[in-house]
Amino acid sequence: MNEVTIAALIFAGVGVVFIGLGIPLFQKRVPPNPWYGCRTTKSLSDEKIWYVVNRATGQDMILAGILIIFSSLAVFMFGSKMNPGNAAVVLLSVLILSTAGMLVDSLRILRRM
Repeated sequence: MNEVTIAALIFAGVGVVFIGLGIPLFQKRVPPNPWYGCRTTKSLSDEKIWYVVNRATGQDMILAGILIIFSSLAVFMFGSKMNPGNAAVVLLSVLILSTAGMLVDSLRILRRM
């Protein structure tokens, strides 16, 4: 197994973890707490705000997980033609951009409430 394949498998696992963490948030099964979810002073101050923001965050986490898995699959399929450094940049870029998108969307929703 080469470095690109290992990186693709690790990032696919990260995508699965994102989906696994996003589903309970999306289903509103996570009550306000200090460890898990979009935790801000505003979201922790009102249960209604908590569930609205974390439902959106959960949806974004699921989408991010799917994007990470698809990018990992693409790197895995075309990895034999890629430099390991380039594969890492692609995978990290998808991870960072999707996480930044979650943050921006959560803050946008919090600001409207």
